[in-house]
Amino acid sequence: MPELPPSLRPRALITGAGGFIGSALLAALAEDFDIRAGARRARPDARPGVQIIACDLDDPAQVRAAVAGVDLVIHAAYGDEGAMPRQAEHLLAAMSEAKVVSLLAFSSVAVYGAREGRIVETDAPEGPLAPYAFAKARCEELYRSWSAGAASRRAIALRPGIVYGPGSPFWIEKMAARISCGGWGTFPRANGRAALIHIDDLAEQALAASRLLTGRNRETLAPFSALNAVGPEAPPWNDYFQALAEKLGRAPLREWSESETALRQALAIPAKIARKVGLPFGKAQALAPTPGEMGIFALDADYRGEAAENLLKVAPRIGLREGLSRCGL
Repeated sequence: MPELPPSLRPRALITGAGGFIGSALLAALAEDFDIRAGARRARPDARPGVQIIACDLDDPAQVRAAVAGVDLVIHAAYGDEGAMPRQAEHLLAAMSEAKVVSLLAFSSVAVYGAREGRIVETDAPEGPLAPYAFAKARCEELYRSWSAGAASRRAIALRPGIVYGPGSPFWIEKMAARISCGGWGTFPRANGRAALIHIDDLAEQALAASRLLTGRNRETLAPFSALNAVGPEAPPWNDYFQALAEKLGRAPLREWSESETALRQALAIPAKIARKVGLPFGKAQALAPTPGEMGIFALDADYRGEAAENLLKVAPRIGLREGLSRCGL
């Protein structure tokens, strides 16, 4: 699509614009939107057509100033899970006051909890939700309630799976550090599906959603839509670990037995303490998988992305090998 002249572009506020996802959105939306890059601590890269603005979501006055005069809010900020619902409330209150009627928010497939098998957006969660998942689910309730509060409001919540790509702080950078220092292996119970989506695919879906929310046919959208955002491949987690090790030029990872995994998890606590006080050992031990991570790695969940593809007319296409090749490893 050709670049629009500035006078015709909608204005979008991106919260968390200095983060991993927010930074990718800045690049993806720059040709179609005038961008207001909201940041609290991490400062996004300055680029033409981007206004950097303070947007601490715990400061209602800053949020009101950031929201005023925009056509679309893209809520990509990530912070303390206990603060997320309160921050969403601040953002939605500011949008209501400023009469901003379009919202794109980032949720997570974590809202399905321990549900396994084929999963679509209408499926209820299974089991108690972990704090992060509970916070995301509560935020979705707030978006749904806000969108129902006026006939002109529209909200889309993307539920990404495992978002990876260059600059991914956890699934690339930390995982690469774990592999490189010998603090990682493969695991007997880590053959659940890794619901990968490359950041470039996610940004393309976000752009498509943003165009819908600001386009001439936005009134045809449902007041609130939640959409799974997953890539074309969901390999077993052990395959992901091995592929990343190969890309890093490392030897194939060795399988850890359940007893070895348990022992390393026990050693991780004193090792983390040692690292925190500056002792020069225990790095590999400190990076052992946590019990919560092992629960994720065992989950056999098949998150379906057809609803997003049908609405947004964009199908994620980046598979694991190509995705890792884009990470600059």
